[in-house]
Amino acid sequence: MKIIIVGAGKIGTNLAKSLSEENNEVYLIESNEKVAQKNIEKLDVKVIIGSGADPGVLRKACVEEAELVLAVTTSDETNLIVCSLAGMLGAKRRIARVRNISLSQMIAQVGYSQFRIDEIINPELVAAQAIVKLVAAPGSSEVADFANGRILLRAFDIPATSPLCGLKMEDIRDEDFPWPFLIISIVRNDLVIIPKGDTAVQATDRIYVLLPAPSLGEFLTFVNPDVKLPQKAVVYGAGIIGRHAASVLSKQIRDVILLEENTELAQEVAGELESVRVINGSASETNILAECGIEAADVFVATSDNDHVNLISSILAKKMGAKTTIVISQHQDFLPVINALDIDATINPYYLAVERILRLVRGKGISSVAKFLEGETEALEFIPEEGSPVTRTTIGNIKFPKDAIVGAMYTDKEVILAKGNTQIEAGKKVIVFCQKTAVKKLQALFTNR
Repeated sequence: MKIIIVGAGKIGTNLAKSLSEENNEVYLIESNEKVAQKNIEKLDVKVIIGSGADPGVLRKACVEEAELVLAVTTSDETNLIVCSLAGMLGAKRRIARVRNISLSQMIAQVGYSQFRIDEIINPELVAAQAIVKLVAAPGSSEVADFANGRILLRAFDIPATSPLCGLKMEDIRDEDFPWPFLIISIVRNDLVIIPKGDTAVQATDRIYVLLPAPSLGEFLTFVNPDVKLPQKAVVYGAGIIGRHAASVLSKQIRDVILLEENTELAQEVAGELESVRVINGSASETNILAECGIEAADVFVATSDNDHVNLISSILAKKMGAKTTIVISQHQDFLPVINALDIDATINPYYLAVERILRLVRGKGISSVAKFLEGETEALEFIPEEGSPVTRTTIGNIKFPKDAIVGAMYTDKEVILAKGNTQIEAGKKVIVFCQKTAVKKLQALFTNR
């Protein structure tokens, strides 16, 4: 597939790296010569120095032959112009990064086709949605949804008090658990395990669980009997992420406080969010956290643009009594450090944006993708073709890659968690959990060549 990426920031370079590794023909357009030169040295892509909003530059990348153009610069206006020009010049599909929520809402109202855009990606909004899902599933550290939210994928760290400790996969029977769930991966001592029948869950494991949405409430109390739904949340940072997260959480939680250092921004937000209490101050100061009543907070979420302050404030909030902490990290290099600290969940907006875009471009047979922070692990959503290998026999008789496991099959009307005797049917969507090395082999099983 020929793909043009405009903008060599965090999203653009991550996309270029992922897509080029999968044998796509990738062109990366960047106006900053120093930034472009760095990518020439470290990425196996064709780098063009210039503005993607210049038709001449787009023609240098042979835009008329492009199957996809990704406009992911830091300027909403530039991204819209790039997509419009690319559409006029013949590119088949166009995706734009648009951070301004009111602008993206207006574009959606008048129709994407007016701007020659197929889809809009807002990293901050995606991150805010992830925060809301994490808060709604206490104890979870990563989240992903499939089938328009009917199938949930959640990651949990197993406490020693969990009834799951010592339980083998073969002991999980339908008659014992009327609310279905499937453990599809276990991370133990940094090793990713695809569980077999005799695999047992241990304390301190991180498990990835696939379950229908109605099973979530029962499973939460089962995986951790001490879990309680949050009644109070403190959100630090009134940017796009914090503001949106606080607004949505205020409809679900009784007490939501939004903490913001900038006085003018705090006053602006206070006038917008009637059901959210806004406090002007720094989350890295103990007296301000005390004023928020942090000792009674069920969850503290740090969403500022400063990773250092987010880390410090989260550690401080936890020390002062906050039960759960969620941190927004803009820098992927910080993730190993954060994982070593007493932080319950980490969200990287750019990582989520790359995930959203990848699901549109991964290739034949794949309709969705969710990447996870642990290792090179992904959840893929396949649509098996008529006559493909996976449709010829039951799951138990198919030789899947050792680092892959089928999770579920679904249609508009039903959700089926996979078992050994499940028969995969052509046209029905199938969720597969796998390591990155298994993707190509899986595509061969789900397509009819």
